[in-house]
Amino acid sequence: MESIEQYKSLYEKMLALVRYELWQQPLDVSISKDDVEELIAISKQQTVSGLVANAIIANQLPIGDDLAMAVYGIRQSLERKNKSMNAEVAKFAGFLNRRNLEYVVVKGQTMAALYPHPEVRTMGDIDFYVPKSDFERVQKVIEERLNIVMRHNASKRHDNFEIEGFSFEMHSDMTEFGYRKYQKNWNSFFDDAIRQSPSTVNIDGEAVKTLSPTLDALYIFLHAFYHLILNGNGMGLKQYCDWCMVMHRLHDQIDFELLDRYLVGLHLKKAFLAVGALCIEKLGLPESDLHFPLTEESKRWPAKIMSNLFETRALSEKIRVKGGVSLLHSMATSRIVAKQVKTYFPLSPMEMLFRIPEMTLWSVKKRFVE
Repeated sequence: MESIEQYKSLYEKMLALVRYELWQQPLDVSISKDDVEELIAISKQQTVSGLVANAIIANQLPIGDDLAMAVYGIRQSLERKNKSMNAEVAKFAGFLNRRNLEYVVVKGQTMAALYPHPEVRTMGDIDFYVPKSDFERVQKVIEERLNIVMRHNASKRHDNFEIEGFSFEMHSDMTEFGYRKYQKNWNSFFDDAIRQSPSTVNIDGEAVKTLSPTLDALYIFLHAFYHLILNGNGMGLKQYCDWCMVMHRLHDQIDFELLDRYLVGLHLKKAFLAVGALCIEKLGLPESDLHFPLTEESKRWPAKIMSNLFETRALSEKIRVKGGVSLLHSMATSRIVAKQVKTYFPLSPMEMLFRIPEMTLWSVKKRFVE
């Protein structure tokens, strides 16, 4: 395993490749053949391997015959999988549309459509949301008409099922806040906003219902932010790339006055500006796309976030090397949670306090998985 200093250097090179793929910004770092294998490994951890591979190919970096197959294989595999997933999303959305069922597809292929090269975005599950008032009815139609049985996942408030090898997640809640007041604020506007501001994206000729640009700007930010505070071993780079694409490609369609009211109601305006500053500095998001002016405080957050990323990675690596389950293991895991709370507490004090139990469980789970 490389040292933390080596990892920092590689991470910055990966960010440069991602910036190139998102904006075609010229590479501002030197990347050698010896870097490429490590860059591919790190990019897979951050689920941006397709973006990195495409940038490596476009810049004709010195990968040599031994790595060429791996790099080109990543791109070709993602192109094939994205094509198949697009077809499945369109087919499923058509099934729901024909029956006038309430739903919105979130993240996933609705995000891929915003990228310069949608075919190289790493895909995951097919997530869709159904309002609680319609959940059981839609669930019954899906099970009966498609002859499937859903698996209930109570802790995540969604049901799982598979169609043609693709994993679907049917959600009744898209975001779970730690602080009950914020959950109430979120629930009070989410369903109404979906019904009052319907939006669609064309995928393989089908009008797939999705979040409005304003809700996308809010929800994808929340998804990215919680990846950051929960995951001590990374910041969920794909989610940040998704958010950059929303803020850039949908900027003129976002109701920023309404978005501001949502952020204030959830006490997340500081976090929004911090994430914005990070994306501007590290991922090349044009500052004008953020719309809200950065504060002096928010401009200090990119350095804090990157420092936290590397420090918690070092702690995680020590736990992984030691292995096992012990008092020392539990104490080390608690140190990661404490570091996350201390670092991000100023961005959302009440939410961070109420998130501690979830963060502890997440951190322990990550250690077991590793």
